[in-house]
Amino acid sequence: MRFIADFIGALREAGLPISPAESLDAIKAIELLGLESRATAKSVLALTLVKRQQDQATYHELFELYFANIENAKESDDDDALESPAATDKQQSQRQDQENAEAKGGSTATAGSVLGQSLAQQEDMALAIAQAAKAEDLSSIVFFTQKNHFAYKIMQRLGGDELSAELRAKPDSPEQKRLQDQLAQARARLLEQVKDYVEQQYLIFARHKGVKFREDHLQQAKLSQLEHTDYALMQRLVQKAARKLATQHSRRRLTRKRGQLDVRKTLAANAAFDGALFHTRWKATRVERPKIMVICDVSGSVSRVARFLLLFLYSLQDVIPKVRSFVFASDMIEVTSLLQQEDIESALEKIMQRWGGLSTDYGKALAGFQEQALTSIDKKTTVILLGDARNNEGDGRTDIWQKVYRQSKRVLWLNPEQRNSWDTGDSIMSEYSPWCSSVEPCRNLKDIEGIFSRILKYS
Repeated sequence: MRFIADFIGALREAGLPISPAESLDAIKAIELLGLESRATAKSVLALTLVKRQQDQATYHELFELYFANIENAKESDDDDALESPAATDKQQSQRQDQENAEAKGGSTATAGSVLGQSLAQQEDMALAIAQAAKAEDLSSIVFFTQKNHFAYKIMQRLGGDELSAELRAKPDSPEQKRLQDQLAQARARLLEQVKDYVEQQYLIFARHKGVKFREDHLQQAKLSQLEHTDYALMQRLVQKAARKLATQHSRRRLTRKRGQLDVRKTLAANAAFDGALFHTRWKATRVERPKIMVICDVSGSVSRVARFLLLFLYSLQDVIPKVRSFVFASDMIEVTSLLQQEDIESALEKIMQRWGGLSTDYGKALAGFQEQALTSIDKKTTVILLGDARNNEGDGRTDIWQKVYRQSKRVLWLNPEQRNSWDTGDSIMSEYSPWCSSVEPCRNLKDIEGIFSRILKYS
């Protein structure tokens, strides 16, 4: 049934995890039980399609929207819409009443267009609207601003252009003029009905699709260009991406802990069983959790990238518990305790308000880092620095960065600027890059996710 399949598609767009097998179960259940009882259909579809308690509210909302006019739908040979005997009888009764009225001496004027004839006979247009909407693929609606466009296309498919031409024609009799007035009023009511239908479909299909579209856009958007209005959604996306990465790494860690089969120990353990392998022995695999020091430039536009980098990092606490965090513009400030003791969002706000947006002095900052943390760096430490390497023509103290590189396991420099901007103006990226394991662009959420995925994979 196409009707049910479209409903399942709307649920998937809203984030419900529905497998192909579950979809088939739902369709088979409806084929057996039918849709005569709305309550029964709602319960059956819920049992087959909704697995998580958190999805119940979304399911109930979409069901009520989607099945609001189910009594007006009829099954057709080509689109698998739903048949409603009650609705069919009602339409036939209305048509008979109209014919009887005309036989008793009604207006002799008749509409020339097919749509005009349907409106003159006061036919229920719900089915025609649904079929026209399906032909225009109304389920593809994404934005609120598309509603008028789809309403216009549906009216066209219903025969709106022909009706408009008929209404513009000069009437040749008073009866024809009265008919035109009646058809104009009926067309206005039909247009409102079409707009209501489009809005209903927008609520079903587009609301969640629009959110997903916006999320996809933000994942690719430059973090340095984000508006404050996007911060809340971006924070949720960062935490969602971090949780996904943490889950993947936890599974990988569980797999790697078993290691490889130790053939010698396995044979020895089963020597008493004439070679039958009752007991297996595995080579131990020691998996070290990464030890990370992160240094973030919080001056200017770099501060926005730093905000989300730190948020992502601290959302990985389950798999990266050993983190020391530093921020700087000119002075190097350790903020590890602040980020651990307070709610992460409020801690980030305090950091940005206190130290963000100041002028940059990489030389002074690295001197402060040397005093506070250089002795703690060893061959298990990954050092991550986020910054644009723009030093306002000052001494960059690359000698200190060279020491960091030689003492650590790995040094990653994340630059929020385009590569073609490196070493332009007051950028001294080329002075630092020889003392980095890698220098990578870090402009959006996808970049951050990829960087930490590699860190966890090779730790």
